[in-house]
Amino acid sequence: MGLQKFDDDSTLEEILYSVCEKRPDVGLTHSGVPLSLKAFNSFDLQTLGDTSKLSERQWEQLDEIGLVPGVETVIKTILYGGYFPEYSTEVAKNGEILDFKKRLERNLSTDPYYQPCDLGEPLPSSPHACSVSMPCWEHIVGYEEGDPKVWEALALGYPRFVVHPYNAKLFRACERELAKYGESCFAFPSKKVARRACDYIRHKNGDQTPLRIEQYRNTGIYAVIFPSGARDAVLKFWQHFGFVLSSRWSEDVLKQDDQQGEEEEEEQQGELFNSSSISQTPILFPFVEPCDVRNHTLPIDFDVDAASTKSTTATTAEKQAPPPLSCAQEAKHAICQRLADAAGAHDATDVYLYPSGMAAISSGLLAAQQSFPDCKSIQLGFPYLDVYKIQTVWGPGAHYISDLSPDWLQQVEELLKDQQISSVVLEYPGNPLLQVPDLKALSGLLKQHEVPLLVDDTIGSSANYNLLEHVDVVMTSLTKWFSGTGDVMAGSMVLNSNSLHYDRFKAFTETEYEDMLYHKDAIALEINSRSYIPRMERVNENTKPLVDFMRGHPKIEKVWYPDSIQDPAIIKRGHGGLFSFVLKNREDSMEFYKNLRVCKGPSLGTNFTIACPYTLLAHYDELEWAEGLGIPRDLVRVSTGLEDADDLIKRFGDALNTV
Repeated sequence: MGLQKFDDDSTLEEILYSVCEKRPDVGLTHSGVPLSLKAFNSFDLQTLGDTSKLSERQWEQLDEIGLVPGVETVIKTILYGGYFPEYSTEVAKNGEILDFKKRLERNLSTDPYYQPCDLGEPLPSSPHACSVSMPCWEHIVGYEEGDPKVWEALALGYPRFVVHPYNAKLFRACERELAKYGESCFAFPSKKVARRACDYIRHKNGDQTPLRIEQYRNTGIYAVIFPSGARDAVLKFWQHFGFVLSSRWSEDVLKQDDQQGEEEEEEQQGELFNSSSISQTPILFPFVEPCDVRNHTLPIDFDVDAASTKSTTATTAEKQAPPPLSCAQEAKHAICQRLADAAGAHDATDVYLYPSGMAAISSGLLAAQQSFPDCKSIQLGFPYLDVYKIQTVWGPGAHYISDLSPDWLQQVEELLKDQQISSVVLEYPGNPLLQVPDLKALSGLLKQHEVPLLVDDTIGSSANYNLLEHVDVVMTSLTKWFSGTGDVMAGSMVLNSNSLHYDRFKAFTETEYEDMLYHKDAIALEINSRSYIPRMERVNENTKPLVDFMRGHPKIEKVWYPDSIQDPAIIKRGHGGLFSFVLKNREDSMEFYKNLRVCKGPSLGTNFTIACPYTLLAHYDELEWAEGLGIPRDLVRVSTGLEDADDLIKRFGDALNTV
């Protein structure tokens, strides 16, 4: 399908209509204004034709909406789930401003950031990326040890561990306006979260730690002002509890500050500056009239690589086309309904959205602790570090059953008989060894003792596993598989309305829950997640042959993948896209990793394959402890994307052939 020669009077809408197959309106917006554009259905990006045929005025039209001028880029933006972002030029790598318009052209599935020179590139190529390229083993070590050469190369990082550049800039703005000498600021998305941060800081540094909370310029963002020496405690709260400030929110506030500064500078030309002249008008963003999107999801034949992927398990409702989104609240309704449908919840009002997955998880843990004060929890299986920290550092502590050996259920039962337990907490499957306990047996035991079961299903996803029927609360990082694009932070907590503990958890959410998902994040997430089910089906299809290849390769010692789960009451579509492995010759791990032609860095669940040496990245300061629990320090974890399975097998085979 080549491009025709357009007349100078052709509009952007007409251009896009001409290059897209017919499909109902996807309701893209730019600066709050709907763009009536048809998206693709099925075509080959390589046959789009010569974009140089567009006139100069038409290039300008494309540039005005923040995209590199080229129809292929417009299609890719639709293809990879985004609404049209206003790309910023304030994220830097090695002091150089990154050109995101140029980077948008790069397809990370076919042209990944994997070479040493790619250190620090955002993954994906967005100023709001949630991962960063670390292509070599030594980059991971340098990151963990604070090597300036590595850190200076990082444009950004995973937002809970590396403060996003926009957030850092906003923190400095807060310090200039609110802090005194020797004080620093961190900003949070609500006053309640800021108070909780203060409680944590005093818990770590002493009750006499001088702290203040002030709203920044009537934005709804609250700064915690603290002695600069208490920064480590604040960072730990930011990391462990997950109530991070959206980079999109910070970006908008900074833009508003810049605009306001220009207006004030003009006013000062004839009068003295008066600090009271700072505008106290809330920062508002334009929305158009709302519409009902709650009963609509993406057509099931959606496919991100433009080859037709047919779904065989989607319902009739999933075939309905989405009407345009017109406001963030409707986007949130759509997200909650989508999550309720995937998890099997009876009502979307039992779905709660958070600014990150850890915010959802920490809320679930706090709800259990509030229901059973001073009672320890049970952490079942190798823990995600921050989940364990919340239970042990902030909470009353946890019993740890790391090894899911044949007697694990007996160990749980003995603890239940001996004392009151606040909750049992686990990942399903576990990370990084993908272990899975007998969920039905565990659920039955806990019901006898009236102890809630809290499960993080981020690794496996609600698209693949039917967990809510057997657990009391399901918590998820929506940043991962649900979004797929990897450019928006969010989390969810879903309550089981049939649970013995439903009233307790519902009461907690009624009093403690705040909607802190920023409206631009909600719109991006809603659009990204329209392809959730077909994407997961494609990921499942890609991962199994790759796992089989790795299991059969003579240079691989062991592969971990949760395909032992065969219970039809649990499994719905497949076993997910995450697997881990170790090489027989561990000394070859670094060379293999360097030569592996996929994106490499933290996080998982992206549309492009991403790998990392997980133990080094997650447990660098406790490697011996992790190894003592069966987690090899040389373990490589892979999150499979939407590439062709044969292509991925060749890439992994090529890397193995170099060692």
